[in-house]
Amino acid sequence: MLSYILKLRNKYQDVDETLTYSYVDASGEIARNGPFATWYYEMAIEDIMTVKPKAFNTFKLLEMFGVSFEWQDYLEYVQSACDAYTGAGSKRSLQVALEKFLEGGDHEWTGHASHWEAFEYIETGPNVIDSPSPPGLEHYTKYISGGGVIIVGGTTVPDEALLAARESVLYMTSARSEFREILKRNEVRISLFGPQGDVSVLPEYPDENEPGGFAMGMTDVSMTANAAWLCYPGNWDIGGDPIIHEMVHTINHIVFEEINETHFYERIYELALDAIDREIFVVGEQHIADGSSQNISHIVGEYWAISVEGYIMDRAGFKRSHDTRDWIRENDPNLYKLITRYFPTEDWEFCPGVEDQKHLFDVDHPMSSY
Repeated sequence: MLSYILKLRNKYQDVDETLTYSYVDASGEIARNGPFATWYYEMAIEDIMTVKPKAFNTFKLLEMFGVSFEWQDYLEYVQSACDAYTGAGSKRSLQVALEKFLEGGDHEWTGHASHWEAFEYIETGPNVIDSPSPPGLEHYTKYISGGGVIIVGGTTVPDEALLAARESVLYMTSARSEFREILKRNEVRISLFGPQGDVSVLPEYPDENEPGGFAMGMTDVSMTANAAWLCYPGNWDIGGDPIIHEMVHTINHIVFEEINETHFYERIYELALDAIDREIFVVGEQHIADGSSQNISHIVGEYWAISVEGYIMDRAGFKRSHDTRDWIRENDPNLYKLITRYFPTEDWEFCPGVEDQKHLFDVDHPMSSY
């Protein structure tokens, strides 16, 4: 059994380190990208079809990995792989079970989906309801859904923030209705926090200090966003929007990875490097979790989310570049073509009424003359 586990860990690591569509900075920093969920799925199917380990009791590798392996966790991994293969389950469920098995049943990341029961998906329409929160997630008292995505918040999060988040998700997913089904099947959830504090106020992320929010990766339990950074009547925020920005990342991680969207992966970083070379892509300072300095890998990795964020908001001056559809169409036409492959072209008014808040705009701001 030791040999099997070591080989499976090595196979997992080989996938994790695949750089086919990633960008490697001169410093060694990596902007990771690619259909990893599809690759893990292919690895797992090959594994369960070719290797049949003998049943074992608790198998300890404390000196090597500090974990204990359970036969039941292995069986759950195999079942999830079979379910993904037949369509009864998902690639996400498979990857969660695989990582749980390889981590000895206790993944170190508190936000790993294996630690938490999923929320039920309830069609709410444009109504905030009492949250049907699973055990351990009673922090969340408010709930709304739309576009295949669950949105929850605690008592301090205004209802208007949940409603604004829902409107953004509905619009972003309106061009590709199949994306909504994929998001729903993969239990995508947005956890709103604020208006005070950072993401550590949420029960899933006590050790994190992200102020704005982060995306949901394939095995994460949720995406997060600071409600104070959203723009809606009564909360006129004129910068970027974390719901839109992180949802762009989340669609990449959840949807594109599941459907093996190589059309996207083959193009996006070349477009990013071209925009950087032409000095048309401008970003601000990022909050980088590991404390490292910003470099080209971070800028490349944010190009898609920042640009689509600007496209969706379509508000002049709300981003440093790529702030309107007309600007993107004129200055970055190949990117515009890629964006409109996945996102709607119909008109939509982001944050209605913000254009009338003249006191918010400096005299040089494009919105000051509207």
